[in-house]
Amino acid sequence: MEKINNDKLTFRAKLGYSSASIGDAVAYMLVTTFIMFFLTTVAGLQPAVAGTLTAIGTVWDAVFNPIIGYLSDHARTRWGRRRPFMIGACLPLIATMVLLFSSFNVSYGVKVLYYGIMIVAFWTGFTGFFVPYYALGAEYTKDYEERTTLRAYASFLNMIGTLFSMVLPTLMVEVFENHGLSTPRAWQFTAFILGAISVISIIITGFAAKEIDVCEPEDGDDEEEKVNVIGMFREYLQVLSLGPMRILLCVSLFYLLAYAILMSDFVYVLTYNLGFDGTGVSMGMLLRSVIIIAFIPPILKLCEKTDKRLAMMYIIAGGIVGLLILRFLPFGSMPVTVLFILVTAITTQTYWQIIPAIFYDVCEYDEYKTGNRREGAILAVQGLVEAIASGLGTQILGIILQFAGFNGSATVQSQETLDWILNCTTWIPVIFLIAAGVAVYKFPITKQVYEDIVRELSERKKTNGTD
Repeated sequence: MEKINNDKLTFRAKLGYSSASIGDAVAYMLVTTFIMFFLTTVAGLQPAVAGTLTAIGTVWDAVFNPIIGYLSDHARTRWGRRRPFMIGACLPLIATMVLLFSSFNVSYGVKVLYYGIMIVAFWTGFTGFFVPYYALGAEYTKDYEERTTLRAYASFLNMIGTLFSMVLPTLMVEVFENHGLSTPRAWQFTAFILGAISVISIIITGFAAKEIDVCEPEDGDDEEEKVNVIGMFREYLQVLSLGPMRILLCVSLFYLLAYAILMSDFVYVLTYNLGFDGTGVSMGMLLRSVIIIAFIPPILKLCEKTDKRLAMMYIIAGGIVGLLILRFLPFGSMPVTVLFILVTAITTQTYWQIIPAIFYDVCEYDEYKTGNRREGAILAVQGLVEAIASGLGTQILGIILQFAGFNGSATVQSQETLDWILNCTTWIPVIFLIAAGVAVYKFPITKQVYEDIVRELSERKKTNGTD
């Protein structure tokens, strides 16, 4: 049995868990990066309307996150707690990815209704997989360093998924168009292929985690525990009462607002400010992914030499400085283009390498303070904040582009529009990064504090005779 709580994880265990990060990235990045672009340039929706629809979808995601987290914490099946949700979400996930990137010749009002429903359906499928998968990582090990390493593995495979979902879409659409498909049908085929990749990677993790995700009752477990709405709300109120949890949620909210705006705006910058065609956009995405992969080991080393909190502070500070410098440089030259991709790549992706491991540490803090382990609830609240930030960030971008005069049917935008596209990738996300940096500074669980918590929990178990 490969389940390990305090010792080193095997390479096989790390790789098996991390496989689903490919599916996470493929689905998440395809939608968050390209849906605004698709809705405004292919489906023909106005930017503000498209931004509002994405916000509606993420509001539902925010509501659904806690439900899935609570249910996966309390599920008791012969297939485990997390895996039934992960595998069960696969079919809805691929179906909604295809339907979301489809276009029909219907009235504008019907289009708005259709895409609103599809966005809600997509986030239902995605959350049904993601929250249980995210929580599963906390059950692999309690070792501070191993959790950071596990997230590094997950980040690496996440970037493989990002390569698929950011590099391939515009390239595949262009290839399909050259073979006679219409633009809407080309996007539909692209979404199907990427959805299949996502589902396969999730299924691999589902099988790999069969010895981790088990439900045999331990001493003191209440097999007759009832799952109810009142109990769910009580549990989430207890989670939110934890001081470090509230601070970490502020970090997530502000950082992910910056992330959502940067990532949604990225395609606009490449297309309109830099004049890239479909192949050029794909190459820009490829460079971004290569940069992120190259920086995963150095960021891991930085976490090991300091701790995760300090590493995040350094990365945020570097991102703020880099984005501010970019705003005053002339876009168009190759060095500035490379610098733009470098700064935005490191600033955005570092969140996914470090912050999940910090949320895992809050699970032990919860056990230390309350005696409960609620990985699903804790990670679901993070997912709720992520959903809110994603929807709000894309809506902010949509409103700004609308007022800046963006025209989805035009190949060339006005100078005012181009200026605001640059503002949305520089000083606007900087505002949110500064707020995230302040919150990180206040986060109290350092490496030493965490190790003291684990030591105390171990002593309690020995005293109670449950070790």
